[in-house]
Amino acid sequence: MGVVIMTEQDGIFKMALDTLKASRNFIFLALLIYCTAAVVGWMYPENLDFLKNQFEELVHKFEGLGPLGFMARIFMHNLIASYLAMCFIVFWGIIPMSLAAFNGLLLGWFAGWMEALTWTQLLIFLGPHGIFEWPAMFIAFGVGMWRGLGNFFSPEKLSWIQRWKRANSAYLIFVVPLLFVAAIIEGRYHLLELLS
Repeated sequence: MGVVIMTEQDGIFKMALDTLKASRNFIFLALLIYCTAAVVGWMYPENLDFLKNQFEELVHKFEGLGPLGFMARIFMHNLIASYLAMCFIVFWGIIPMSLAAFNGLLLGWFAGWMEALTWTQLLIFLGPHGIFEWPAMFIAFGVGMWRGLGNFFSPEKLSWIQRWKRANSAYLIFVVPLLFVAAIIEGRYHLLELLS
């Protein structure tokens, strides 16, 4: 009979998986908030003109970058934003909840604002990297809300440091790899320019 040895990597993977299970309701709540905000942004883009400045600032951060610089910057931008929402300052879940709503509003506003784009073009533009980026975002927002609100809604009472450690494990095991793949795919146009 063989002996099963549990390595530290197995431990962090199990902790990350347990964290996802414990926070799954909050992850679904983050998805619901994001989608609701996206619909509102899409239906009322004319009432959300302040998002144009946010969008222009975001675009300005990435202007003039080469393919590798673009991928590195988008990866770092998303890493920092997701870490802040998930592991740093959650303020009883209000910050990740607000970020889910804001990001949803921005997406909906963008879809409504870019009237020239068809739904197919929008899907082609956002879909490939979104397949990886959206799950990373919802995990970050959901785990952040779980960190802030979990003790109120869970029979499992954990200390602040225990929740922080568990959130970090989920961040390293799930969010970082998803965002890395998303950044590579998002930089696809720059890569095509480089290779042509």
